[in-house]
Amino acid sequence: MTLPPLAVLRAPLILLVLALLLAVAGIVWSLQLDADARRAVETQQRALVAAKARQRQGQHEARMIETHIDAYRTLVARGFIGAENRLAWIEAVQLANRETGLYGLTYTLSPRAAAPAALAAGLPLQLTRMSVKMPLLVETDLTRFLDALRARAPGVVRVERCMLVRVAGASEVPGPDPSLEAECELAWYTLMMGKRA
Repeated sequence: MTLPPLAVLRAPLILLVLALLLAVAGIVWSLQLDADARRAVETQQRALVAAKARQRQGQHEARMIETHIDAYRTLVARGFIGAENRLAWIEAVQLANRETGLYGLTYTLSPRAAAPAALAAGLPLQLTRMSVKMPLLVETDLTRFLDALRARAPGVVRVERCMLVRVAGASEVPGPDPSLEAECELAWYTLMMGKRA
């Protein structure tokens, strides 16, 4: 048997080697494309899972809003949520004083400040202190005033302290003139939505 001349087979062998190299390159390239496609699919699946989680969270928040919207609107209308309404607070103490038949009052308002962190619990809760002084005839006048204030107060108010002092020179027996003076510290609270304290 005779071997074919190498010169005659050189061109077909080169073409065969090139075809094999192209086939290997094609296989490597297709495997790389397959790996890239799999990574892209996994990325899209993770994005889809995250989007579904955000959608569920949004639906949950929408249900929460729907459930509590009436309570929220009540708090806004009452003056607890939103900007502080100092004029309404002043009118409330003056009206409570008049309705209980007392003898007038003086007041001072402090600047608004953030409420203590333990009370705010992470919410933008604001606190404005009001000091109120008023003459009284008897001790029960103070209770009647505070009850009237609570009944008509816009927003949320808390009585932090009250002190009764007998007016110098006043008689021990209640008479037509006030013999006591009350000084109370009131705390008005507002929740500033959309802002952090």
